[in-house]
Amino acid sequence: MDDSGPPCKRCTERNLSCVLNKSLQTLIEERSQWKTTVVGDLDNIHAALQDVLGRLSLPPLPPLQTTGSDAFDQSPHDGGVDREDPGPSCDNSPRVSPRDDALPHVPIESLYQITRLRALRSDDTADESHPPTTRAANSPMNDFISNGLVSIEDADRLVNLYLNRIDHFMYMIGGGKYKDLDSLRRGSPILTACICTVAALHDPMSNHLYGVCSREFRRLMAAAMFDRRIDRDHLRAMCIGSYWLHDISWTLSGYAIRRATEVNLNSNFHRVIAENSEEAMDCMRIWYVLYICDHHLSILYGRPSIVREDFSISGWEELMKSPVFTESDKRLVSQMALLIIMSNVRELFGPDTGEPVPRAFAPQLMTFSRQIDQWMGYWTTELQKLHQFIGQFPTKGVILHHHLAKLHLHSHVFRGLKGGRVPSFFQDSANAAVSSATAIIEMLLSDYDIREGLVGIPHYIHSMIAFASVFLLKVAAQHSGKYIEDPVVFDLTTKAVHQFRSTAVGKWHLVHLMADGLEKMAASKIKSPSAISNPPPTDSASQAGLHYMNQANSMPLANGNGLYGDNLAHGGFEEDLSMATSSFLHFDSGSFDFNFPGFGL
Repeated sequence: MDDSGPPCKRCTERNLSCVLNKSLQTLIEERSQWKTTVVGDLDNIHAALQDVLGRLSLPPLPPLQTTGSDAFDQSPHDGGVDREDPGPSCDNSPRVSPRDDALPHVPIESLYQITRLRALRSDDTADESHPPTTRAANSPMNDFISNGLVSIEDADRLVNLYLNRIDHFMYMIGGGKYKDLDSLRRGSPILTACICTVAALHDPMSNHLYGVCSREFRRLMAAAMFDRRIDRDHLRAMCIGSYWLHDISWTLSGYAIRRATEVNLNSNFHRVIAENSEEAMDCMRIWYVLYICDHHLSILYGRPSIVREDFSISGWEELMKSPVFTESDKRLVSQMALLIIMSNVRELFGPDTGEPVPRAFAPQLMTFSRQIDQWMGYWTTELQKLHQFIGQFPTKGVILHHHLAKLHLHSHVFRGLKGGRVPSFFQDSANAAVSSATAIIEMLLSDYDIREGLVGIPHYIHSMIAFASVFLLKVAAQHSGKYIEDPVVFDLTTKAVHQFRSTAVGKWHLVHLMADGLEKMAASKIKSPSAISNPPPTDSASQAGLHYMNQANSMPLANGNGLYGDNLAHGGFEEDLSMATSSFLHFDSGSFDFNFPGFGL
């Protein structure tokens, strides 16, 4: 019997010497070597032609459909060869670690030292930097733009919109070192796809591009899910997606935080303090945005946050002393300072169990309320008054966030009441919640910078504006005339709907998705004849957003049978009007669920 491999079944049954296995093995090896050689030759020819076409300014060739892998169609006889699946990869010559001879730092190091399984060892440490690989200036591109899915002109317009407008709402962290489309494409394909996706979402002229860009971004994200190493631009792309893409923000945020902790991103805090390193500060900005996204989502969905207030979060004041700390960084840490307060609020109240808030919480409510007031007083004077690209939004945004935080805090007193009377010891908080919700809508309608900010602000603020609107509608329905007059609520809601519809953004943007459902909800919940008989004029809110607009997209997106279908027209506004603090976003669809009982934080 041949000892080069196991015999076939027939030879085994007859106890014969088997040469089939050896022949097949030889054939497979020869085919594999031939295929590798041919594919390598094709790659060289294709690259040379791409280079020639690029020098002649001619359109590039489509990408090769063949790959360098061995995934060719096997012969039906190939299944007769027993081959073991490759197991986990090991480090045969692992890097020498200064801790190899010391006691293990963490338990996983002990397992790595005795198994040498590569997956157990992080490739990166806090003091190492792996800059993204950048294509040479003369090398051919191979991405969704070069393949013709998005034209160069459209991609350039989207990238410029993001870099010159939208990125300023995320403290200029998303663009990183890239200043134009060409440098961005050569530096990071996944960051390019993400930036184009977010820009198309905001641009009323790019509805046809949003789906293409979004699919490409998701494809690249999925392809990199199990990569051993991702670079900083990959984390930057996930920050952008978490900040603006409401339908996938929860998934992206959790995954990005996990990958950031793999490389101890937060440990760059010490490098900033000790070395004033700009590179370390860039890492800290990404970590802080992940903290902000995580805590925003925690508020929106009523779920525990992942990132805790460790030394890198609570020590933000130390960073302000560094020369690499910028004006945009001030805005960044101002948000963190507020979210630290909000985190303490969530720790106090915990998840909504349907029970009323205990009377003993009244003093803490007032303490948190004073902290939020102090936060606003400090940052309205500390931040830059006029921004080159987003006007007075930095200081106006502080005031808006103050109202959002007050609404989130004081709305807890309605928890578990099921439309019943608010206890006397919580009346001040009930009034404060209604006052904050009213101020949010009035600020949206009357303040130019806030209206313009509807194009660019993160989906968290859009979500909280929706909560303010629905909160007022439910207060009017449950406590008619007690905290606010019904006609006032109807007037504010109707004007808000008009403002949402007149904002020049893409049709899949949240402000357009919110408008129709909120309008139907107002008509269903507000029964006051005086409110219904005196609707506000149709020009009560001015158009906000980009200064060009596709008129077809400025029309209402649904009239009973559009994006929402008949759901909102016939579905359940008469359900239980509980004002519990539970999540109000559809996790799967990313659209607002105005129907469900207990619409809240």
